[in-house]
Amino acid sequence: MKRISFPLSTLRLPAVLAGLFVIQNEIFNLFVHFPANPYLFQFIFITFSLGMFLYGPSALFQKTGKMIYLSIISLFVALLFISQALYFSYFGGFMQASAFTYADQTGAIKSTIVKLIKPILVFFLLQFFVIALWIFLEKKRKIAKTVLIKTEKIGLALFLFFTGLFSYGLVLFGDGNGWKKVTNFSQTLRELNSFTFSPTDKIQRTGIFNYYASDVVGFIFRKTKLTEEDIALVQAWKQNIPGAGKSEYFGAAKGKNLIIVQFESLENVVLFQKLNGEEITPNLNKLAKEGFYFNNYYTQVGPGNTADAEFVTMNSLYALPNTVAFVDFAHNHYNALPELLTQNGYSTYSLHADVPTFWNRSNIYPELGYETSITKSDFVIPKNSGFEMLSDEEFFTQSLSKMKDFPSPFMATFITLSSHTPFLIPEKDQTLVFPENSPFNETQKNYLQSIHYSDQALGKFIKVLKENGEYEKSLIAVYGDHGSLTGLGNILGASESKVFPELRSSIEGSVPLIILETSLPGKTYDIPGSHLDFYPTIANLLGVTPKAALMGQDLLGKNHQVTIRDSYSRAITTILTPAIAYKNFNEAGTFETGTCLKMPEQKTTPLADCKNIYMNETTATNASDLIVKGNLAATLLFDK
Repeated sequence: MKRISFPLSTLRLPAVLAGLFVIQNEIFNLFVHFPANPYLFQFIFITFSLGMFLYGPSALFQKTGKMIYLSIISLFVALLFISQALYFSYFGGFMQASAFTYADQTGAIKSTIVKLIKPILVFFLLQFFVIALWIFLEKKRKIAKTVLIKTEKIGLALFLFFTGLFSYGLVLFGDGNGWKKVTNFSQTLRELNSFTFSPTDKIQRTGIFNYYASDVVGFIFRKTKLTEEDIALVQAWKQNIPGAGKSEYFGAAKGKNLIIVQFESLENVVLFQKLNGEEITPNLNKLAKEGFYFNNYYTQVGPGNTADAEFVTMNSLYALPNTVAFVDFAHNHYNALPELLTQNGYSTYSLHADVPTFWNRSNIYPELGYETSITKSDFVIPKNSGFEMLSDEEFFTQSLSKMKDFPSPFMATFITLSSHTPFLIPEKDQTLVFPENSPFNETQKNYLQSIHYSDQALGKFIKVLKENGEYEKSLIAVYGDHGSLTGLGNILGASESKVFPELRSSIEGSVPLIILETSLPGKTYDIPGSHLDFYPTIANLLGVTPKAALMGQDLLGKNHQVTIRDSYSRAITTILTPAIAYKNFNEAGTFETGTCLKMPEQKTTPLADCKNIYMNETTATNASDLIVKGNLAATLLFDK
């Protein structure tokens, strides 16, 4: 039996091109201004392996065929690098596979694309020079060309296969869930980029080519084409939703500016709490008394946390389980709140002090209707501030100067950062004093310090708005995006929750919503509500009517309900209404494993009493998923 082998000399040119491929990936990272790569060895190994996988098969061809193959692959590689570089220059983000559905729109920006072409892009064409030089040297030196026999071709194929398998095994098992990905491979194919909260991290680990390739695979295998049964389910939901109606406050803030503050990791349980006689959130407490305060309000995030909070709030659609809409469905058409206000004469702005690629915001924000994004590069981090990112105080201060140029009416969304995990702020800004023998662990203390600091920053922001007259011209909404997962609820009075205390300590827990407008009285609402209800509530206060049927309801209207489901299993875990409540303590369980309560008495009632509402909410949550995955939010199917 012949031994399977292959001459290494056949891989000399592919190896050179693979090495150049590594360099080009690093040049790309420099082009987009990435910081020093902390995963440099992994990056080199994986990108070189991919380079060999791309160029190595050329050894299977002879003479002219080999060079044609290398030229085709080189053209493909060059086009991807250059297109990604141009896309980043124009959009500030990274091109996804779904962007190709809008390829017909590139003609409108042809002149802009020409202006974005820079000399550095020539580096992504160097492989053609290497191939030409190699051909020239081979002819000049009259190097004999190696022709592989069948067994050697098999050996080469096995070598390339196992090299790729090993290198991508590092990627697959890199987060500790490797075996789950293997045993659920079909799901893995659909969700290759789903948990990429920042493309920077993945590109630094594997390179831009690998990032794009994984997105292409996910795009191909992702289920987006709906069946007739799927469409029938969405239509059934649409026909059975209660009418939104108009509350007594419809148009109370008509024509006013809209200022939204999405407050990082703000749990409801910290409001109106004291340490050594000092309020943890004195400014939020004051605002809660001045305006409408919803103290039974919940977040419904999935794997995307902050991004999911934004998605649910702006679209009145549920966050997706096992995937992140901001990443996998960024190029859908949405009937989001910013889009609605744009259609009603508003200028729309998003302000956050992070890079535009974080949570893929640079790609999804235009689809939500944001006309202008103000991001990290638009702010200045003061020297010796002690903060790694822009502090909330500086964020609000610098944003106020930018707001002076916003034409009225405008919508401006502010996303805070200082109270983000791991909740570390400079010692000089840690002003809370904890009592002796404090029951809090170190993480909880850090969280409370960061929330106290961010509360002070918000207080200064509101004070300036009042001083410059902007407060009287605006409808202002402040809400927490999700919980902190620190377990604070068990110490700060979670047992006082109206129902299901464990929600107060979960990331899908109770967060505050405060709505401020000079004509609105100070009032606390104890009715159940959620991020789903933000859109219809704000729209009604502004006196504009959404064109789309929404999952949520106006919190100031008659219908009040909250449904929360497990982030991964899709199972409904909680339903809250003023009259009845359902809780499934088995997060992956079925309806039969839950408990039904009569409200507000919180008395156990037969499970059958919750059957209808459970089935209706199952239809609603499934319909929401189908609307997103099938891109129905801006079609006639979803319009009212």
